[in-house]
Amino acid sequence: MIARLLGAALVLLPVAAWAHGDHGGAKALGETSLVTVQGYQVELLSRPSPLALGQESELVAKIFKNSPLRPISGGRVLVGLAPVGTPPELNAATETTWAGNYVVALTPARTGMHQIRVVMEELDGRIFAPPLVVDFQVGIGRAPGMGVAVWTLLALVTGIALVSVYAATLKARIKRPAALNLLEIPWLRQVLTSPAFAPALQIPVLLLTAAVVLIGLVDVQDGAVNLATKLTWILWWPGIVFSFVLVGRLWCVMCPFGALNEWTARATGTQRMFPKALRHLWLATFAFVLLTWADEQLGVIRSPRMTAWLILFLGVASVLTGLFFARRTFCRYLCPITGLQGLYSMIAPVELRVDERARCRKECDQDCYRGNEKGAGCPMFEFPMTMDRNTYCNLCFECVKACPPHNLALRIRALGRDLWTSGRRVLDEAYLAVILVGLTFLVTAQMLTAWSGWVSGLARWLPGWVRAGLRPVTYLGLVESAVLLGGALVVVPLVVLAGAALAQHLVGVHRLGLRRTFVIFGYVLIPVGLAMHLAHNLGHLLLEGGGIIPAVQRAVALYTPFSLGEPDWQILPLAAEPVVELIQAIFVVGFFVLSLVAGRRLSIKVYPDPRVASRAMIPLVALSLIFTAIGVILLNQPMGMRHGM
Repeated sequence: MIARLLGAALVLLPVAAWAHGDHGGAKALGETSLVTVQGYQVELLSRPSPLALGQESELVAKIFKNSPLRPISGGRVLVGLAPVGTPPELNAATETTWAGNYVVALTPARTGMHQIRVVMEELDGRIFAPPLVVDFQVGIGRAPGMGVAVWTLLALVTGIALVSVYAATLKARIKRPAALNLLEIPWLRQVLTSPAFAPALQIPVLLLTAAVVLIGLVDVQDGAVNLATKLTWILWWPGIVFSFVLVGRLWCVMCPFGALNEWTARATGTQRMFPKALRHLWLATFAFVLLTWADEQLGVIRSPRMTAWLILFLGVASVLTGLFFARRTFCRYLCPITGLQGLYSMIAPVELRVDERARCRKECDQDCYRGNEKGAGCPMFEFPMTMDRNTYCNLCFECVKACPPHNLALRIRALGRDLWTSGRRVLDEAYLAVILVGLTFLVTAQMLTAWSGWVSGLARWLPGWVRAGLRPVTYLGLVESAVLLGGALVVVPLVVLAGAALAQHLVGVHRLGLRRTFVIFGYVLIPVGLAMHLAHNLGHLLLEGGGIIPAVQRAVALYTPFSLGEPDWQILPLAAEPVVELIQAIFVVGFFVLSLVAGRRLSIKVYPDPRVASRAMIPLVALSLIFTAIGVILLNQPMGMRHGM
């Protein structure tokens, strides 16, 4: 009797093991890896997984009978791999030791969406004419690990860091003549000071935003085809981040929420100021962190309906703020991205400033701030005579209209100049700059194909009673939230604080105080966080941006009497991956250099002795180098997309 039981166990063991997911080291591929056809189940797996460019993998077609459940041996199976739309070249599969496993070794030659075709000519002694055919769609990404290009890039930024420490001892600065005042160009001044300037930007954007809300609420709830998510997160979000670098806060002029806030405040005539205790960026920083967390945990950018409700919420908040408080209070203190765009706008190569400050002292009646019959005055509560940075100037040109002596100048200047020339540096802005580094790095890490494995590994450290009492999706979400919020809000600031403490130690009696040193470090790290932000979003824009075209075609056909042609959902990237990687590398290296330039000039400014300034720069350069190196490594790992392609 025992012998019979052992024999039965030996016969059933392979089937039972297979049914419980033992695939001999292979992992499932694609969103749909198991397909049933004419009573047979076909599962697609690979060793290693996922498939990657230039990496040889074994494609495994696992075939078994539905009822009773058993693997099919001795079949004749062909497997082929090719880009979507191209017929695959079929290869005869070899059955391996594991019953029902038919294996073909293939090496993907390009990235992007591919089709894997499994052709079954004979199964279980039964010949099929025509053969059974099953197609699977899978994505081919970059191979894991770092290649020669990544190591070269890391060596380059390390060399730049070492040179910058030496260069910090040089005090000579090249004096440049005053730049051209662009407002002296008659036609440009006429355009920028026209009463139609702001409405001509605001009204079309407001109408487009209303259309996005409508489509997000009523159209199909699929972020891959719905125009609301495509326009908002693939075009608008990367677009405005780039606009901050190029033209500062010009987006604020056309922003629908800013327009609603300002129009409401003007309509009510309220002059009430926001409470003095709340005039900082802490509320806006909290809103931005909350929005980032909601995106990562709730999938806002993949949900058309949640995207629409988010837009509606911000619209209502801006109107309610305008009912009670003057001017653009919402934009200055409450908007979730006001701090981010203010800090990044310090990099922009344009500035609106007082031309001659002495002339202001003689002739100014503060019309540029208060307004007069020609202009409304600054909606962002900035006084142009004392303004020395772009952080809260939205380039609405109301001050230019209202200034009687025409004493304002719009100039092109050095990239990032505000970082070292501005006299105002505060803790709330510096802390935001630091956590932006952490958030951009961690959000990028969450796009990696290996991220879920890391989170699962961390979750194993939770007590057993926690995992037993919660569903896996709940405790995995808690672990992921803890990594995101703890890493960005606590760990990264503590690392920067440690760097500031080391700088304090290195300068000895010339120390500035830990708080002030941390604040200086925060501003110097703005370019590092910005580089990652630009590189990350550039990848989404160029690799996924092509999906906007069929989404627009579909929306126009559905909601208008017009047609822009039949949508083609076989989407190709707007630029090849090597081109995207090159541009990303330029951003990372370029802004790393800018961070070092800002650090050198700030050090010389606060430490008059060049030798002391050089010592203070050592931990700052080390931090900038470490964060940049982490960014380079992250950007060169296999990464997923925001939306389905």
